[in-house]
Amino acid sequence: MKRLSELPQAESDIDAAWLQAALNDVLGGVRIETIQRVQRIDGTATKLRFRIGYANAVSTGAPQHVWVKGHFDAKGVDQGDAFLNEAHFYRDLAPQLQLRLRLPRCYHASIDAGGNLGVIVLEDLLDRGASFGATSRPLTAAIVSAVLDQQARYHAAFWRDPGLSRHEWLKAGGAIAGSDMIDQYFAAFWDASSRLPRFRFVTRRLHDRERMRSALVRMIEHDVRHAECLVHGDSHCANLFFDAEGQPGYLDWQHVMRGSWAFDVASLIVTGMTVEERRADERELLENYRSRLLLYGATPPSLEKMFDEYRRHAVWSFMWVMCPVSAHPEEICTLNAERACMAIEDLGSIEL
Repeated sequence: MKRLSELPQAESDIDAAWLQAALNDVLGGVRIETIQRVQRIDGTATKLRFRIGYANAVSTGAPQHVWVKGHFDAKGVDQGDAFLNEAHFYRDLAPQLQLRLRLPRCYHASIDAGGNLGVIVLEDLLDRGASFGATSRPLTAAIVSAVLDQQARYHAAFWRDPGLSRHEWLKAGGAIAGSDMIDQYFAAFWDASSRLPRFRFVTRRLHDRERMRSALVRMIEHDVRHAECLVHGDSHCANLFFDAEGQPGYLDWQHVMRGSWAFDVASLIVTGMTVEERRADERELLENYRSRLLLYGATPPSLEKMFDEYRRHAVWSFMWVMCPVSAHPEEICTLNAERACMAIEDLGSIEL
């Protein structure tokens, strides 16, 4: 029997014995007889959906399906501590946030700090009637407001809390700063992306490769110096799920970090809404988000200062212009490139 301490390195390493050990606290003596992989999603991480067959009577808490997520297919740019960080998040922080946030249940988190790897076993949200966000389905202002309420809850939970720094794995700037992701994207993907449909939305001013790289680096450096709360770090709408009542929650905590609240807020509004609706509603949405922060115990700056931070952080979504098609299809990158470039121009982000 494979020891649970041995993290699976490939899909073939995940067998009934490993999953039995991972779900031991949940199963209460029920024995797994068979597992069948019924879905595979490749992206930054590989997500594997398994159907479980049990040898004896199934208790109420025994899942019919689970997702196993990890680094099972090496591709793309170096993700730094992303896989390790998500496992740490579910092990160390999610229990404190469970009553505040809608999160998938994490049955197990394995960590191999030496190998910079983490593997998690999550509940199958499909089994409780959830649906998922998609870039091709823009969010309405009402839905964005509900998501911003979720953001305000986890931002306020650790607002300027020095205790966050006690988690050595939770770094200012996270895997983004730690892996030099910005320089990797500009070196590896700019030239190829410039020949793809998405680039027609890159305005003449934004064609300056070094200027854009410098702006993104400055933004991350700013966030490392002013890391004031817990940040999701990848808050585009495809990382959202909606429960059976239509209420939103967040998936994919690989890029969790200490940073600026505006990183999450700007990414959501800029890439989640159409250009027209973002222009019409962004100020009111930001004002509503600020009121939520106050309600949940944070002490945010003035609305005008917050709007400047929102404007500054709109530049992060430019990374979609260079996103490799191995991570997201071209039609998704094109939609996000259009929304990002228009926001950067509208908001004067480069000047900031």
